[in-house]
Formats: sequence, structure tokens, C-alpha cells
Amino acid sequence: MAEACLLELIQAHFKTDACKIAVIVFIHTHSYNGNYNLHLPVILAEGAFFPSN
Repeated sequence: MAEACLLELIQAHFKTDACKIAVIVFIHTHSYNGNYNLHLPVILAEGAFFPSN
């Protein structure tokens, strides 16, 4: 779901759906102090990849 949202955002920015993104999304269920804190850290590469190039 997070990847789909980011892909849509990047494609809108570059005004084409021919680009791909590099993204790493992982689930954290607890914070550093042990409390339940569900969140999705995201690492997104800068820019986009164009497979045709």
C-alpha cells in the first residue's frame, strides 16, 4: 500500500507512468522502549528509474 502511494506520487511528479521507484518498506510493531507502536519506516531512492533508458 505504501509503495503504491509513493509510486503514484512519483509518476505524477514526472508526468509519466513509465518510471519505476526503488523503495524499501518494513513494519515496526514496537518502539525503542517496548511499547506497541505500529509504523512503517520507508527508505525511498531519490528520483526514479526509467527502464526504457
